[in-house]
Amino acid sequence: MNNFVQFVMKRGSFLLLFLFLSLSARGQTKTNLELFFQLADSAASGLAQNLINGKNVQIDFVLGKDYQVFQNTLLAHFQDKDIKDRAGKVSVRFAVTDVRIDYGEPERKSLFGPFIVKRTLHFSGNYSIISATSEVKDFSYSLNNEFPYEDIPSVENSSFPFTQGKIPKEPFFSSLLEPAIALGSAAAAVYIFFTARSK
Repeated sequence: MNNFVQFVMKRGSFLLLFLFLSLSARGQTKTNLELFFQLADSAASGLAQNLINGKNVQIDFVLGKDYQVFQNTLLAHFQDKDIKDRAGKVSVRFAVTDVRIDYGEPERKSLFGPFIVKRTLHFSGNYSIISATSEVKDFSYSLNNEFPYEDIPSVENSSFPFTQGKIPKEPFFSSLLEPAIALGSAAAAVYIFFTARSK
C-alpha cells in the first residue's frame, strides 16, 4: 500500500508541474484597444486602395472626441502608402461613427478549464473622396476571438469608454460546481492517505 501512496504522490507532483507550465505558457491576451487599432488599420487600407500613391491628399478626419486616438494610426498607414496629407486636387473626409465591443456568455471548454468568453469588436464609418466628382463609401470591419473571462478587466481601458462592453455574469451553477469537486477530491485524497497509513 505504501508503494501505491508513493505512486499517487509522484503522479500528483507531475500533474501540478504540468498545470503550472500550462498556465505560465498561456500568451498574454491582446487588449481591446490594440484590436481596435488593427481594425482602424484595415479601414485605412480600404481607403488607400481608392487613392493614388505618392499624391497629395487633403484628409479631414471626423472622429469626434471619443475616437481621436485613431488619427495617428490612420495617418501612419497613409504615410506608409506614400499618401501625403497636404492640400491637393483630391480631398478626403474620413469619419468614424461606431466603435464598440460585445461579449458573449462565458463558458468552459473543459470541466476544470477556465471560463472563456467570446468578444466581437466593431469599427465602422464612412469616407468621401472629393475630386472632379465625389463619392461616399461606408465601411464596416469586425473581429471575433475568444479569451479567458478573468482577463476582461485587463483588456478594457477606462480612459476609452468604447473599449468597455457589457460584462456577462459568470454562470451560477458552474461557480458552485468547481469548489464542490475540489472539496470532494481533497476529501477523497485525505481518506486514501489515512486508509493507506492505517494499513
